Amino acid sequence: MGSRIVMKLREWRGRLADSLALVRTARAPFLVSAVSAASLAFPSQVYEIYRVLALDPPGQAAPTVFAVVALLGLAVGLSLLAMALTPSGSRFRAVLAAVTALVPIAGAAAGLILAGFNTTIIGAGQPAGALEGDFAELFASISELPSNLIAAGVILALIGSSVAVGFFRLGRSFRPAFGRVAAPICGIGAFGGIAFAIAPYRLPELLGSVAIVLCFFLIAAALFSILFRMRDRWNVPAFSLLLIVATCLAWLNISDNHIPPKVQRSAGAAEVQPTAAALYTWLSARGDREHFLKTGRPYPIFIISAAGGGHYAADFAATFLARVQDRCPNFSQHIFAISSVSGGSIGAGVFAALAKSFAANGPWSECAAGARAPGMFERTTRQILDRDFLAPVMASMLFGDVPQTFVPALVSRSDRAEVFDRELERAWSEVLPNAENPLASPFLDFWRADGAAPAVLANTTQVENGMRVVVAPFMSIDSPLQAGTLHHRARYTHYVNGYLVDEGWEALGPGEDIRFSTALGLSARFPWIMPAARFITSSTQFRLVDGGYLDNSGDETAFDLLLELRQIQEMGGKLAIGQSPPFEVHLITLTSNGVLVPGAVEGFGELLSPVRTLLSSRVTRADMATHRIRAFLNPQHRLAEGTIGDFTSPSPIVSLNAELPLPLTWQLASATQRLISAQVGDAASCRNATVTELATLRADTPPSQQQVIRGINKAVLTNSCVACSISYRLSGGVAPRGRPCAGPQAEVVGQ
Repeated sequence: MGSRIVMKLREWRGRLADSLALVRTARAPFLVSAVSAASLAFPSQVYEIYRVLALDPPGQAAPTVFAVVALLGLAVGLSLLAMALTPSGSRFRAVLAAVTALVPIAGAAAGLILAGFNTTIIGAGQPAGALEGDFAELFASISELPSNLIAAGVILALIGSSVAVGFFRLGRSFRPAFGRVAAPICGIGAFGGIAFAIAPYRLPELLGSVAIVLCFFLIAAALFSILFRMRDRWNVPAFSLLLIVATCLAWLNISDNHIPPKVQRSAGAAEVQPTAAALYTWLSARGDREHFLKTGRPYPIFIISAAGGGHYAADFAATFLARVQDRCPNFSQHIFAISSVSGGSIGAGVFAALAKSFAANGPWSECAAGARAPGMFERTTRQILDRDFLAPVMASMLFGDVPQTFVPALVSRSDRAEVFDRELERAWSEVLPNAENPLASPFLDFWRADGAAPAVLANTTQVENGMRVVVAPFMSIDSPLQAGTLHHRARYTHYVNGYLVDEGWEALGPGEDIRFSTALGLSARFPWIMPAARFITSSTQFRLVDGGYLDNSGDETAFDLLLELRQIQEMGGKLAIGQSPPFEVHLITLTSNGVLVPGAVEGFGELLSPVRTLLSSRVTRADMATHRIRAFLNPQHRLAEGTIGDFTSPSPIVSLNAELPLPLTWQLASATQRLISAQVGDAASCRNATVTELATLRADTPPSQQQVIRGINKAVLTNSCVACSISYRLSGGVAPRGRPCAGPQAEVVGQ
């Protein structure tokens, strides 16, 4: 009896050893199968892509088909690689082939199901008026989206089961030649690299991000299989050697191709000048300045802070500014500067470019009242931003930048950051083919003191010292904090015995410039998706990354700017170059209303806590900057109930509601864009009251849904009243109670 047990144990041990040997031999396709499944199942960005494919069937027909084909191709290719690498005859080999094919499809199925569960639909069964704005119609139009995504996931799981059964039957005896499997896959990779270099925009948009990533996974599995096979058969550590070479190339910066292209500075381009000089010239050139001089009111100046957040932040900032501009034609000529970060820089840049092309620095005119359909600025903004910015970036990264890491001779035509910048320019040219493209112009040519377009102060962070470097057309040489401008100098200046000591270094040469789109893109280089930009000067090298590492709100640079404007006010506007007219400053911060909570304690504490802390603290630093600047502008800390605070405060906040999470990505579903548009609000919907009316909800509404509904309504009403208040900030009047922007028929109660 004991001998039989020992024999059985030896038999099981032998089977286990044989099974582990098979897994080790086929480790490349097996590991890629697991990684691809996780990539398809868990990131919130993937959920958004699934929503894109589900909500726009006509426009996403090709990406949907290619995604399904690429998924099945990945499953088949990985299973064939596993069978080609392992000897036939074993039942476990059949299981291995089936599992390798099933796991990616199961990951995609799980991702679709999770996307369905993570899609928020609220308001069903609530009385009319429970949701402000267009939210009721929006949620009604996508009410079937969660069930459709879940159904698609179930169907895909059934397809995956069928594929797994087929490969289980083949897996015991069928063994294809390894070269006949790996060679065509590597050929696809070579063809893809060439094709994406030739057509870096249209081809990725046709294929879609999912198909591009899945193709890369399949090619990576084939290459890793070749490298591991060399180790197993000939004892050549090819993978280790390649990794060492790539590490050395990266350490020596040989494989770094992320150098932003420079352009020649135009002969008539303005030099970077102190803020006071720029303000004086700008105020002197305002087309409606005489109106305020005659009425004795200070000239209203707007400073805008546009926070980061990828595509959703760009959409939010551009939509709010465009909607106000359509109502108030003088709005853009009163915006002195927009301090922007990351996605906010993209939205600010699109708005500023439209203002440069279509707004006028003209005489004073009143803002329109009443409900309005989307105007030219908002419609054009939607057309420019309503596109897939993600697929070209992914194609350039996976088929250009990744091979470049290992083989520097394979220099792609441009790195993924440059592809993103050019895609932004391309979006303008496709929407406005007959208009000059300001996004493609040199940065210092963009802002003019006599124009209607605001100056865009694009915030970045220097890698080597964490310093804030702003791409800006003006900045004083004695900026109050350790910050610099890319064109003037990244610097640290201080006074010694009354003398200015400048210990900085030049960032760009006297005759050098960058394109306006490059400046916006520099601010939007958030981790890993976008690379750090490397600048090489006559004296040093440095890298710039997303401005959100230091301050994701944009309020830090706005604070520096407001300090300088406050100093000019305290001097009575008396400058060496002339007397500036009286002015008053209004700061508007466009941000997402994050809620700081303890959060969940995750694993790998010693290893990942530093990284998690650095990434999480950017939200806290942004919140601190936003509140600090408001304490500076509101020294008496006046508190106002309800929406009246949006009219009395010099620094209102326009925010997205954090109860509806938005993915940090560069492709948005139509429903997400409508969700953002609805939260922007509309001036005509503002209710200026001492206490905001609360929505009447059903008694059985769960507390969590009540919180979401009230949060949405608060955001819409607040944002609407900020937009409405701009009309009165521009005119200097006092907003009456009631619905002050609803039109002449609106009920007005008191002053």
